[in-house]
Amino acid sequence: MTVQLLTGPAGAPGVTTTALGLTLQHRGPSLLVDASRDVSQAILAGYLRGSVAAGGGLEEFARRRRMGAPFDLAAATVPLDTDGDHQFLPGFGHLGAAELFEPAWPALADMLRRLADDGTQVVIDAGRCTSVTAIQHLVRIADRVLLVTRTSLRGLAAARPVCDALTDLAAASPRVTRTALALVGEGMPYDRQEVSGQFGWPVDLVLPFLPTHADVYSDGAPPPRRWDRSPLVRAFTDLEAVLR
Repeated sequence: MTVQLLTGPAGAPGVTTTALGLTLQHRGPSLLVDASRDVSQAILAGYLRGSVAAGGGLEEFARRRRMGAPFDLAAATVPLDTDGDHQFLPGFGHLGAAELFEPAWPALADMLRRLADDGTQVVIDAGRCTSVTAIQHLVRIADRVLLVTRTSLRGLAAARPVCDALTDLAAASPRVTRTALALVGEGMPYDRQEVSGQFGWPVDLVLPFLPTHADVYSDGAPPPRRWDRSPLVRAFTDLEAVLR
């Protein structure tokens, strides 16, 4: 299986929603990793409606590593659905935890790479990309990098330096085979051809601007009628089919 890394510029919405949507649409075992430096707990408080991951997640990984003890991934994850195929590894729950985790990023990246090689689809939500150093270990083990951005001038201006940095990191990676864009709200005001032409990256995913549908992923809102036919769900399903 592959490791897919998703990130976005400062102020860009949709990275977590996109990562969650791709994870849930995968047919087979998959793991969503909250690798954002922000202490948002967006999946636990949003999609999972206030679930608690006491003693789990990245902080448990760092604690076990400091102790020289084995890390039990199954015990540290939270199921995203009832069938158990889709799991979630929570991120940081305390301010300052990301700084304390810095020495552990290479070991985490290696663990995720082994997991993918053993047959689990790994989706990494890297959150806002504000530093090359913060994301380099994850890019090193990723097969695909997806930059999520809005199509407004402000969104694209913020995405440009991130795209440039990711291009350099991907070129130095032994694994990355594709870097691509995910656009939220095409035509607001720029379309995929205009954005792709300016950035030099292909557009692999176009997400419709449907806030009430996105709320299902971001806030655990009840799905609207005919949810399986939602353009948002279809966009994730179509990309998953292409990736397969």
